[in-house]
Amino acid sequence: MVNAQRTVEVYNSADGFLISVQGSGEFIVSPRGESIGRSGLQPDALRQFERAIILGPVIVFALALRNVWSLHASAARYKENVTAFLGESGQGKSTLAGYLSQNAGWQLVADDILPVRNENGLQVLPHFPQLKLQASQQPGISLPEQLKLNTLCLLEKSSADVKPKLQEMNTAQTVQALLAHVAGTRMFSAELLTKHLKFSTQSAPQVKAYKLTYPHRRETLPQVKQLLEEITCQP
Repeated sequence: MVNAQRTVEVYNSADGFLISVQGSGEFIVSPRGESIGRSGLQPDALRQFERAIILGPVIVFALALRNVWSLHASAARYKENVTAFLGESGQGKSTLAGYLSQNAGWQLVADDILPVRNENGLQVLPHFPQLKLQASQQPGISLPEQLKLNTLCLLEKSSADVKPKLQEMNTAQTVQALLAHVAGTRMFSAELLTKHLKFSTQSAPQVKAYKLTYPHRRETLPQVKQLLEEITCQP
């Protein structure tokens, strides 16, 4: 099963890093994350779930070696401003980004995983493959290789009688949100965890961040869209 939970273990090897995935064998990541591969198997022989593993934990680990951190986030762009929506599975981030992208002025950037690096400001890499989307639906098809990240929104569900609201987060809260929503941290060594902490603390002051609270019902999404457009237009 593609969506089954599997145990993942990471070992140092002579060729770099060996990533062992329960029921799927071993994958090789070069020391600096430049290349990845399946041990003893040609690419055209990969099964569907093995491709999903390479495009999931394996590439996430490889990117981290290159100081690119994969957020559990969807993202959408409005008038050249990119907003990332942080949240674990089931928090509505894909639904929100998908809804926004159906409206004038909005464009989908990411559905579930958003790679980010701190290079001349925070930059997102929208060409990362989104596993839940078909090839023709990939947002990177019509986007440049990188875009500036302007805003973070941490999604929180509220009761049905509460109106959608945005509450600005301070730097410490933003650091905590970044630390909590980077994918693959259980695979990280102490050295990678230290780099992850450095990325989070250096990145937090560079982006506007909000806690976005709203009832996760489709009829509230127009109000959420209005709130997001208002903060996007602020100087």
